[in-house]
Amino acid sequence: MSGAKEPSEYQADPLFTDLPQPSRPEPGYYAEPLFELPRQAYPSPTAAAPVQFYELPEPSQTATALSAAAGSLQLTPRQVLAQYSPEQWEEFILEWVLGLKRENYVSVVGLGGSHDRGADVAAFLTRHKTDGAWHCYQCKHYKTALQPAMAYPEMFKIIWAVGEGHYRVLPDRYSFVAPMIGRSLKYLLVKPEKLREEFLLWVGNNTAKLAGDYGKAAFQRTVDLARRTDFSCFEAPDLAQILEQHAKTRYHATRFATPLPPRVLARPMPPPRPEAHETRYVQKLHDVYDEKFGGTPTKPAQEHPTAKDNLQRQREHFYCAEQLRMFARDSVPPEIFPTLQEAVYKAVKEVEEDDFETGWNRLKAVMAAAQAMQLDGNRLIEVIDSRDRMGMCHQLANHKDDKLTWVRKDV
Repeated sequence: MSGAKEPSEYQADPLFTDLPQPSRPEPGYYAEPLFELPRQAYPSPTAAAPVQFYELPEPSQTATALSAAAGSLQLTPRQVLAQYSPEQWEEFILEWVLGLKRENYVSVVGLGGSHDRGADVAAFLTRHKTDGAWHCYQCKHYKTALQPAMAYPEMFKIIWAVGEGHYRVLPDRYSFVAPMIGRSLKYLLVKPEKLREEFLLWVGNNTAKLAGDYGKAAFQRTVDLARRTDFSCFEAPDLAQILEQHAKTRYHATRFATPLPPRVLARPMPPPRPEAHETRYVQKLHDVYDEKFGGTPTKPAQEHPTAKDNLQRQREHFYCAEQLRMFARDSVPPEIFPTLQEAVYKAVKEVEEDDFETGWNRLKAVMAAAQAMQLDGNRLIEVIDSRDRMGMCHQLANHKDDKLTWVRKDV
């Protein structure tokens, strides 16, 4: 939403004013935006448009760490964020909220379009969504610290949205998420009664503009609701807190080029008998043993000592790769592990397609190729083990599309 400095006739208490501030023209009651948006981005707040929920997409990770700046010096996360565009900031906040979703929320959605009704991101604590307990996140990325005059229009809008029935209840928590929060706004946010008093004073000084934009009747309903509202719901999390929580998400290490968390490389112990999710790749290994060692109904080939030992090792490799997949789920963005798996596939597929006398020979050649291949440009390389490489081959053999097969039954 467009913003401007507080009008000159509004005499803010010096205690709540961050000085000095650069002088700017007085375009109205909104805090002037510190980066410009197209004019159509500021529609009338009362324009008819329904609240639209949309599932938040996974962050693209196109905004990555500026780790090589200042020569060979590694920038800190704060320094990286200071150089972000508004779009990069929003993507960083999306990663943070998705991390909070795993811990606290039933679901997280965006509130779509230019008519956001006072909320950029809504996080629901119950299946009743905005009809029940919910949290609101309002992203603000300005070149200077967020001040009360920049926050008041958004506070008015969310109260108006509830008063007009767009949401059933106010959010339990309304968070202004900005790189910098001015000390005057910080002070008011820890004194809810004073915040409401200052907010209502701002409203009184901007009555004509607000009533013109929202309509006189809606304006009065909003003011009446504001007087009854507990302003302790408004908050502005500190950047240090946001970074601490972001550091627990799968996106942090990749975004800021920090080390991955340690991975415990204990020898995996598969269940004594293969489980349902192992059926496809284990059957392909049985085909290898049947071809090489033969077998009878009373003495299957997999009971051969060499086959038995080999099957145990191959299952350990598979479970090692599964451990890596689970590690990746918690430590890196979602596309990183599939990208690594695809790199292994492209390298070993050339070997798997060669002519071999037996499936045993093909299996051995592919495993050797997987261990020898060069892997570049993937964050998981720093924690990968040779067993992971071989295990990924079995994940590929286990794929519903049979990406790898050892015995050619159609030849």
